[in-house]
Amino acid sequence: MSNHHEEAKERKAVSHRNKEIEWQQVEHVPGERICIRVTGEDTNGAYSILDLVKDSSYGSSFGPPIHVHERTDEIFRVIEGKARFYLDGKEIDAEAGDIVVVPKGTEHTFANFDLNTPLHLQITFTPAGDELAFQDCVGKTIEEIIELSRTKYQVIFTGPPLEQ
Repeated sequence: MSNHHEEAKERKAVSHRNKEIEWQQVEHVPGERICIRVTGEDTNGAYSILDLVKDSSYGSSFGPPIHVHERTDEIFRVIEGKARFYLDGKEIDAEAGDIVVVPKGTEHTFANFDLNTPLHLQITFTPAGDELAFQDCVGKTIEEIIELSRTKYQVIFTGPPLEQ
């Protein structure tokens, strides 16, 4: 049997019903909440999937500061709303149904500038692990979050959030 078959045996089928998913408020970001759909544990570390919703009623349209993931690729799928992405110096708009792939090492961020519609993104991390950062940041100061991101998750902040 090849290594591929051995790896497949270590993984298991995963099914999470939508009504069973627990949403949590993102620390320091009013109106932003996440739920982890598929954990790294579910996939033996291969990938993880989370949903992120930015509620437009809070009036906070900004996203995270511009940053680079040194070990993780990210795939963003826009479920609802419109997002503006910054990718290595270029800005692009994405709407429901669009997918944006961000290879590791790519400077990026996103924002929701439509204050009438929530932004709902589904984000896949490959390999898994970065989904845990949201839980690790609870109760920490912004300075502690920046340091934790750099040392544990190899995420380097390189610039401010996008502005409209």
